[in-house]
Amino acid sequence: MVRGYRHPEDYVVVSPYIIGSSKVKQYDWSGVPEWIIKYVPCIGRRAPLLPRRSITRIIDPAGVLKARRNDIPQAIVELLDIIAPEWAGITGSWAVFEEKPSSDVDIIVYGNHKAIYRVLLDLKVDGVIESCMVEERYLKVKDRLSWTSYSKLATLKVLDSCYKGVPYTIKILRRLDREPCEDFIVDMGAYRGALRIVKTLESHLTPARYIVDIGGIEALMETWHMRYMELPEGLYIGHLELFDERGATICSPDLVGSLEGPL
Repeated sequence: MVRGYRHPEDYVVVSPYIIGSSKVKQYDWSGVPEWIIKYVPCIGRRAPLLPRRSITRIIDPAGVLKARRNDIPQAIVELLDIIAPEWAGITGSWAVFEEKPSSDVDIIVYGNHKAIYRVLLDLKVDGVIESCMVEERYLKVKDRLSWTSYSKLATLKVLDSCYKGVPYTIKILRRLDREPCEDFIVDMGAYRGALRIVKTLESHLTPARYIVDIGGIEALMETWHMRYMELPEGLYIGHLELFDERGATICSPDLVGSLEGPL
């Protein structure tokens, strides 16, 4: 699976999605050959790289949605018609015909993100979007999030919830094209401890971004994980990777970290 927007020229940053018959956890590279893992300066870390010329088949999310429109739960088709994005696609298990009766429908969309998110919030107020199957869905994130945090946050979310009882995730993309891989981001190590989200920067978009205070240092926190999107402002306990990008501090809980709260 391709990860992120930044890719070196002629390469793509990838990670396994399925090995054999088992789905691989995000960013689990234990089954990746060491020789394809290289340092990528524009993301500040090592990552699996594949040459673009080695790609033999592309699963297009928009094409999958069109082909499987009659297969996916009709409640999700209805939801997509209501939010009316400029572009939409399906990823995850439904995209590779590995879905189970309890599988979420993983949707990615692009368009007027403020309007899309507002419609989702209105649907929650109307009671047609509400959390369901909370204990079952928690099993997917229990390695990075406590039940206390998850159960509290689940009631607030509209991107990772249920529409008319059907579980779904929606990632609203910041862009559709790739970014130039030009910046040089420096790994600054890890931070463990208290932090405060002091401002949300469109936390409904992918990646979600926040301004956080870490011991008096202001940093930009970025996350691609659904579990850390739509977070309210407040105090959290985190394990974050820190990076320097042109003198600014950025951080993320995604790769080896975690985030608990709000406290």
